[in-house]
Amino acid sequence: MEEQQSISWNSYYFVQKASLDLNYGDKIKLPAIALEQLLAKAGHSTLPSPLTFELRHPHSGAFIHCGVKEFASSSSDSAELPEWIMTALGLKAGDRVLIKLQLLPKGTWTQLKPLSDNYQDITDYRAALEAHLRGHYNTLTKGQVLFCRYGEQTYPFQVTELKPQEAVLINDTDLEVDIEGSANIGHQQSDHTKSEVGLNESVLSADVPYKDYRYWSLKLRQNTNVELKLTVEKGDIDIVISSKTKHPKVENYEWADLSSDNERLLRLMNIQANILYVGIHGYEESSVTTWEVKEIDEAMADTKMEEPEDDKEGKVQCKNCHAWIMERTVMLHEGFCYRNNAVCPWGCGKVFKKGSEELEKHWHCDQCDAIGSIDGKKKHVEYYHTPKMCVCNTFTTDSYESLAEHKCTDCSEKMIICKYCHTLVAQGVVSLDPRDRLLGLRSHESYCGSRTITCQKCSKPIPIKDIQVHAKVHEIKRQQQTLPPACSNMNCTRPRAKNRLSLCQYCFGPFWMSEDDPKNTKLVQKVARKLHAQLTEGCGKKWCQNKYCATSTNDKRDATTAASLLIPMIKNLPRELNKPNPNPELYFCVDESISQKKFLADVLYNEAEDKYELGWCVKAVESEQGDLDRAKIWLDRNAPRKNHLL
Repeated sequence: MEEQQSISWNSYYFVQKASLDLNYGDKIKLPAIALEQLLAKAGHSTLPSPLTFELRHPHSGAFIHCGVKEFASSSSDSAELPEWIMTALGLKAGDRVLIKLQLLPKGTWTQLKPLSDNYQDITDYRAALEAHLRGHYNTLTKGQVLFCRYGEQTYPFQVTELKPQEAVLINDTDLEVDIEGSANIGHQQSDHTKSEVGLNESVLSADVPYKDYRYWSLKLRQNTNVELKLTVEKGDIDIVISSKTKHPKVENYEWADLSSDNERLLRLMNIQANILYVGIHGYEESSVTTWEVKEIDEAMADTKMEEPEDDKEGKVQCKNCHAWIMERTVMLHEGFCYRNNAVCPWGCGKVFKKGSEELEKHWHCDQCDAIGSIDGKKKHVEYYHTPKMCVCNTFTTDSYESLAEHKCTDCSEKMIICKYCHTLVAQGVVSLDPRDRLLGLRSHESYCGSRTITCQKCSKPIPIKDIQVHAKVHEIKRQQQTLPPACSNMNCTRPRAKNRLSLCQYCFGPFWMSEDDPKNTKLVQKVARKLHAQLTEGCGKKWCQNKYCATSTNDKRDATTAASLLIPMIKNLPRELNKPNPNPELYFCVDESISQKKFLADVLYNEAEDKYELGWCVKAVESEQGDLDRAKIWLDRNAPRKNHLL
């Protein structure tokens, strides 16, 4: 850091206005020669990252700090500055500015003062500000005005306080944002007051301000079918509806009717939202409208407003108006029709009275298939055939309909609830990472999901967006775990050893022989004597829980009864021992610690309701040193489940 701090560089450049995409951040463009000079100054040292600079007016002394977008200015003696930085420093295109390399400490806290009263329209303004700063700014300077983009609106804030210094770096740091309070800016805000409307209610003779909106919120149940009827009593209006944005507009909506008809009908099917936001836009002055909304069933929704077909029997179609007329009166009708009626000359088939105002105003768009009255031509051309650019500056279209579709899908300024920080933010541009694209992540969620958390199982730092896959890897490894075969003594919890009885080394000790016994005859006899002694005399250990032990059952058997009980077990033992991997079922007494582990493992196995193998219950008891509560937690976290599908 000391080597980096010793790098000194400054230079004068002519000011050029940067492109619009840099207007919402503090990054500038410098010429390539500036990078060459910086590298030469650094020598063998490493340049700091990110590079931050101080911009200073050469005469007034006004200054501000910034980052660098790229070293690709259009001229070797000019720097491209965002318009707001030029305004803050009192510069215009062609002026000179002093740019100096300035390393800044990381910021920890900032206080911002909103410069507009409507900043509370932002649902979570602290989270929105933090996300905007993280994505667009490298530095903050006390006194500067920053502009936070939230959807289509821009909200100005002034930096009033900073810690630890009056200019800080905000990259890769947790910057706490505090809001000083609302400012009175002294101008009248548009009336965006929303009223609540319920199903089967009406809004009567609502005045709509010219070139402005009135909003209503409509509460619904999910999966509701809604029919909205609107009558224009005066002027011309547009109706726009959204389930996501509180202030839908003609360029940002989900459902709309932007026509100039006096009667409008919208049917919205299977609405998944619990609330709809209805906006009425006044296209003409002194517009008045009445509208109502009601719930409809699917049968009514599928009903088409069609006139019943006339009975054509005995009728002939008029050659002028194409109406079906009784054959005996067709000549009389056609004579009257040709004298008084005129058919649309552009071929839409509509019939008008000759000389009528309706005929004179009938209009066909020469750029699309729209038809209507000449009174609506201006609006149609404005709405559908005039170039429009989205606020993201990457999409241009002639139609509000296409613009609204873009804003609801691909627009980088579309507001989403981030699945990682759970705040309402702009989704950002398409991520450059192919894996993020497959996951459907835009730039904000890609950046936000790249933050790491510590995995509770392996203690490794894992990106948040990868945590589900990482957890799945742990789950696969967990289900693939196996335990070594257990001792064939049903009362023992130790792993088996390599011997003819498949017992652990402790249980097999009494049966070890140095003599040759190829047919296992002597071994079987030893086992029989051991079991017979347990049934007739017992082991004498008070903790014993062996069901084949007189001490455990408190029932000493006579020699004959004990022998009869052992015959089935001993009879099958030679056959089992002749197998390549013998697995006899034997019952020998064990020491106190093993007996206690076996008891606790059986309790845990029964409480787990057969979700885990008994061997894993034993492992859990051993790992948690006999604590059943902790052993249950260990099982849930580490043991593979029976019949578990990955």
